Amino acid sequence: MQPRAQAPAGFPYCCGMPRGWLALTDDLRSPTRLILWDPLSKAEIPLPTLTTVAQVFLSGDPLTSQPPPAWMAIASQKIPGAEMGQRLFFWRPGDAAWTTQLEYPNGRIEGAAFHQCRFYISTMNMSLDIFDLQQHPPKHLRRIYLCPPLQAQYRRFPGRPMPHVVACNNQMLLVMVYRGLYNAAVLAEVYSPDWAAQPLDLQEKVTDLGDYSLFLGRGDTLALSAKEFPAIRRNCVYFVEHDTAKHDQWLVVFDLVSNALERIPHPEEQREGGSKTSGWLSYSWFYPRRPFVDDQEPL
Repeated sequence: MQPRAQAPAGFPYCCGMPRGWLALTDDLRSPTRLILWDPLSKAEIPLPTLTTVAQVFLSGDPLTSQPPPAWMAIASQKIPGAEMGQRLFFWRPGDAAWTTQLEYPNGRIEGAAFHQCRFYISTMNMSLDIFDLQQHPPKHLRRIYLCPPLQAQYRRFPGRPMPHVVACNNQMLLVMVYRGLYNAAVLAEVYSPDWAAQPLDLQEKVTDLGDYSLFLGRGDTLALSAKEFPAIRRNCVYFVEHDTAKHDQWLVVFDLVSNALERIPHPEEQREGGSKTSGWLSYSWFYPRRPFVDDQEPL
C-alpha cells in the first residue's frame, strides 16, 4: 500500500469527490477558501469561494483534459430556508467568479453524470435536468418529471423511487432505486431512455450491461468494467446507502439478471457507538486515476 496522502492543512470539510479529486473548504457557511486537491499528484486548484456548497462536480479531469482548459466545475449550493432546495453554479478556468442558474432551482441531487458535452442531474423530487455545457454560461435544455413515464410502467410502485443518471458505454442510463421498509433499498431497475422523446420514453428495461457494472451514491456515478477491475462483479448495480438514516449495511448490490440482492455490512472499524450497531453514514464513491493499493479483493 502506498503512503497515506495528507490533505492540505486548514481544510476540514469535504464537499465532493469528483474524478478522483477532493473538493475541500475551510468552512461550510462562511468559507474563505475552496480548492480541488488530487491525493495522488498533490495538485491543488483554487476555486472562487461559495457559501453552503453541497457538492462539487467536474466535467473532466483537470490534469488530463485536452485541450486545456477543457473542463468545468459545477457546484450545487443549498438554498437558505429550503430544506432540500439547491441551485447550480458553473465555473471554467479563467472565470473570475461562479455563474449561477437562479431560474432553475432543484431538489437535492441524487445522481449526476456527463455525456456528449451535456450535464444530467436527477433529484430526490423525481425531476431530471439537462444542461448544454458547450454554451457559456451553460444552457438549461430541459426539465423532465419522471413520475409520469414511470407510472406508465407500474400501476403501483414497488417502493419509493429515487432516480440516478449514469453514463455507461457511450449511453446515458437512468437507474431507478426503490426504497421500502425502514427506507432500505429493495430494488434497482435500469433504463436506456429515448432522451429526445416528448414525453420521455423509458423504453425497455436494461438487464444486460455486458461487462459493466454501475456505481451509485449521492451525486457522482460511475460505470466500471469487470474486465478492467476484476474485483467487481459484472452486470450489477452497486448502491451506497447515502440517505440521512443510518443503516447496518453500507452497500447494496443488485444483480440485474437474477434480481438477487446482497447487503454488505459496515466493516467493524467503521462501526460506532457503545453497542457498535450502527455504521458511519455512507455518501458516495471515490475513484482515483490509479489504485492506492496493490491487490484487489473481490467485492
